[in-house]
Amino acid sequence: MSQVRIPLALVVIALCCSCNLNKITADSTAPVLANGSVALDRESDLQFAREALPASLKTLETFLINSPDNPDLLLLLAKGFNSYAYGFVEADLEKARLKGSQEEVDRLSRRAVLHYLRARTYGFRLLDFPELEDAALNGDLVKAQRLIKDLEKDDGPALFWTTQAWGAAVNLAQDDPDMVASLPMIELFMNRLLALDANYFAGSPMALAGTYHASRPAMFGGNPELAKESFERGMKAHGDKNLLIPYLYARFYATQVQDRALFNELMVKVLEADVAQHPDLRLQNEIARERARFWVENSQELFFE
Repeated sequence: MSQVRIPLALVVIALCCSCNLNKITADSTAPVLANGSVALDRESDLQFAREALPASLKTLETFLINSPDNPDLLLLLAKGFNSYAYGFVEADLEKARLKGSQEEVDRLSRRAVLHYLRARTYGFRLLDFPELEDAALNGDLVKAQRLIKDLEKDDGPALFWTTQAWGAAVNLAQDDPDMVASLPMIELFMNRLLALDANYFAGSPMALAGTYHASRPAMFGGNPELAKESFERGMKAHGDKNLLIPYLYARFYATQVQDRALFNELMVKVLEADVAQHPDLRLQNEIARERARFWVENSQELFFE
């Protein structure tokens, strides 16, 4: 019985064509996914968003395998894993810290850090500056200070989601000396971000800076004055639109300086806002409102008197 022999070259060509086709498909689909991602931003049902995000992120990662450097996919993943970790895993963690077991707290902390670091990885890939990434991850502050000057405004989104994820991960892993040692690097990235585009994503870099400076007491490197300055700047520019700014202002600065009156004023602002007024920030504002409601109900945990 005769055998049909397929030349090796034809096999290689077929495989290459298949790989190229997969990449073409991923690259042509990515802009559609990027343009359509606003659908999730406009979601008003937090439970629906909680259940939808993991599957959406895995779908994006599937496309990314076929086009590893696609900027649309990398941005969606950096933003998406940040959003999932903050909006849902950290929300569960806050509740567990008050009413759950230590085992649950540890589990949720690990999950949140895992997703934040995943977001940081995608953020660095989007930034596409290997020399800066290497300096940052190896703690070479002098080299990073020199290299980061080369970043421009177009790098703002990648820089924001990278820095946001990194800072959030460190905040949850304060018992890890290696993570805490990266705080000066995070501050370097944050300050460069503020210089490039403080108004990105409705003032989110200003909220990030305020939270960074207010999340630690002054004796441990916190700076309430800088925190207040950042939050006030964000409030003036975007406080009626991006409800995470007044929420974070209350949750971190007002509690750090033990100003219950300011806390109440800002939380009322969040809770009474018309979240339908800014549809493209609906999900983010729903998250802020739910977190505000939780901490108003449990404010005795935040104030000493």
